[in-house]
Amino acid sequence: MTDNIITLPVKEAPLVQTDAIATLQASLGVESGRDVVERAVFEISDRLCRLELALHDEDWKTVGKTAAGLVCMSTQIGLLVFAEVASALANTIANQDDVAATALAWRLLRVGEASLFCAVEQADRSG
Repeated sequence: MTDNIITLPVKEAPLVQTDAIATLQASLGVESGRDVVERAVFEISDRLCRLELALHDEDWKTVGKTAAGLVCMSTQIGLLVFAEVASALANTIANQDDVAATALAWRLLRVGEASLFCAVEQADRSG
């Protein structure tokens, strides 16, 4: 039976729209822009933690609400792939497809970690 198993790569490149971070830093100043990005990264990280706990509890309502909230916040600091996956997760939960939602939730957690590191790195480089 294991001969039919296909292994898919789980590595996915994060995408950070550098213009969003540069615009924040241009309008607020380099230090204040960096602070905004760091606070957003902290908040997104906290929400990802809550999403993972809700996922373990199979609390789909909380997972869906958390994913929907992550879309707006991540878009504001230029985390495009992350925002797309969060949006897809929220939509999948609204359509009550638990199997696809589980896969998307784990994908969101993987993409989230890489995206958050990239956002902080980009904010540091811009200054």
